[in-house]
Amino acid sequence: MANIPVDPDSLDAGERRFRLFIEMMPHLAWTASPTGVIDFCNQRWCRYTGLTVAETLHPALPAVLHPEDVGLCAGRWKEALESGMPYEVECRLRRASDGMYRWHLGQVSPMWDIESAQGGMLGWCGTFTEIEDRKRGVEEVRDLERFLESIVDNMPDAVFVKDAAELRFVRVNKAMEDLVGFTSATAIGKNDFDFFPKQEAEFFISKDRAVLAGGELLEIPEEPMHTPTGTKILHTKKIPILDSRGKPQYLLGIARDITARKRAQEELQEKNRLLQESARSEHEALQALKTAQTRLVQSEKLASLGQLVAGVAHEINNPLAFVANNHAVLARDLAMLCDLLRMYQAVGPKLADADPAAFADITEIAERIDLAYTLTNLPELLARSRDGLKRIQKIVLDLREFSRHDSAADRPEEADLNTGLQSTANMIQGRARSREIRLELDLAPLPRVNCYAAKINQVVMNLLANAIDACEAGGQVTLRSRAVDGGIELQVIDTGHGIDPEIVGKIFDPFFTTKPQGEGTGMGLSISYGIISEHGGKITVESTLGSGTCFTIHLPLGAVI
Repeated sequence: MANIPVDPDSLDAGERRFRLFIEMMPHLAWTASPTGVIDFCNQRWCRYTGLTVAETLHPALPAVLHPEDVGLCAGRWKEALESGMPYEVECRLRRASDGMYRWHLGQVSPMWDIESAQGGMLGWCGTFTEIEDRKRGVEEVRDLERFLESIVDNMPDAVFVKDAAELRFVRVNKAMEDLVGFTSATAIGKNDFDFFPKQEAEFFISKDRAVLAGGELLEIPEEPMHTPTGTKILHTKKIPILDSRGKPQYLLGIARDITARKRAQEELQEKNRLLQESARSEHEALQALKTAQTRLVQSEKLASLGQLVAGVAHEINNPLAFVANNHAVLARDLAMLCDLLRMYQAVGPKLADADPAAFADITEIAERIDLAYTLTNLPELLARSRDGLKRIQKIVLDLREFSRHDSAADRPEEADLNTGLQSTANMIQGRARSREIRLELDLAPLPRVNCYAAKINQVVMNLLANAIDACEAGGQVTLRSRAVDGGIELQVIDTGHGIDPEIVGKIFDPFFTTKPQGEGTGMGLSISYGIISEHGGKITVESTLGSGTCFTIHLPLGAVI
C-alpha cells in the first residue's frame, strides 16, 4: 500500500474491495507497515481527528491523543512491534468538532500473509471504537455500586444475600458480621448449618425455601437466633431477587435486632400490669367503700322511711277510725231521717188542707233543695264516701306492708312475697297512671320466704319505677311472680325503649346512670343487686333495643321455708 493517496483505478479488484471495506467500517481505521509506520487511514478517521490523510501518514498520532494516554499507547505499541502480538488499549482521542477528548477502545492486530509459504507479516491493522458513553455508563454503574455498597455496609440492620440454588451466603454487611460474629470472608460460600445449631438452621432454611417458592416478601416479626453474645430476637424480612426470566436468583434478607426493645416492652407490660392491678385494687376498694357507705345511708333512709311511714299510718289510722265510725252512725241516722221525710211527703195533701200556708213554705223549700233528688242521691254520696274511706284504709295498710316497720328490721322474717308485691304496685300505681302506663300484675301462689321483706319491696319498687320511666305513653309494665324449680322467680317486664347492648354490662355498677344529670344517682340498680346478693339470689337482665326489657330476680330454694 502506498503512503500517499492513489488513484482508485490503479488498484486491483482485491485491494479496492479492501479499501471499500475499510471505508464502510463504523470505526476509525488505519494500517501500518510491519515496522510500525502508518501507511493508510479511512475517511472516518480524518473527519473525527481533523487530520488529513497526509498529516496522518506522518508520525502525528500523539497530537490527537490525550497527554495522559500518550505514554501508555506508545508503550503498548512498542511491545506489539517487538512481540508481534495483538493488543487492546483504552485511550482518549480529541474530537475535532469540539476539541473534546473522548474515550476509545484501540484494537491492533498483525496482518499475516496466509497465501505465501513463508507466511510473513504484511503489516498492522488498527481500529478505534468510541466507548465514551459505555465508559461513562460503566463509571456510573461503579459509582452506584459503591454508593449502594456504602449504604448497605453502613445500615444499622443486618443484611445478607444467599444464592437461590444452595442458599449459601454471597454477601453480608458489617451489621450482620457484628450480630453473628463471623466476617464476610468467612461467610461467603457457606450456609446456615456452618454457623447455627441444626434445628435453628433448618428453621432458617425452611423460611428461605418458602420465600423462593412463593416469590413474595415474607416478614417474620420475632425470630430467635443464637449468637456469640447470647440469643437475640430479630425482626426479619426476606424477599427473592429474580433474574430476567422471573426466576429466583438470590434471596435478600434484612434483620433488625429488637432484643432490647422486646425486653423493654415486656418490662413495660409487666409494670403496666402491676400498675393496673394496683389501680384496680384501689378502685375496687374505693367502690366497695362507696357502695358500703351508700348502702348504709340507704338502710338508714329505709329504716327512717319505715318509721315515718308507720308513724304517718298510725296518725292517719286514728282519725280515719273516728271518721269511719261517724260515717257509719251518719249513714244510719240519715237513712232514718230520709224515711221520716218520705213519711211527711206521704201526708202532704192532708197538711195542705189543714194549714195551706205551712204547706206552701214546705213545698217551696222542698223545691229549692230538690228534695226528691236529694233523697235519692244521699245514699250514693254516703256509699262513695264509704269507698273513699276504704281506699284510704287500703293505702295505710299498703304503707305499713311496704315498710314492714312493725317487724324486726335487723333479722329476716317469713313473708308472703305476693303481699309485698301487691302493696308495692299499689304504691306506684299513681306514677304509672300519670304517665299513661298500664301496670299489670301476674302473681302466682308462692311459698313463704325467709327474707328482709322491706328490702325486697325496695328492689321491686326501684325496678317498677325504672320500667315506667322507660316506657312511652300507652306502654305496659308487668310484675310477675312464679314458684320455679330451686326457688322463687320475680320478673319486671316493660315495653320500653330497651337498653343499649354496649352498656348492659354496666347497669349494676355504682353511680352508673343513663338519666339526665339531677334525675338519677346511679345507685338504684347497684343497691338492688346488693340486696338480692345478700339474700343468696341473683338478678339478671334481658333487653332488646327498641322492644323492651325484662329484669328477673331469683331467690334460691334455700331461702324458702
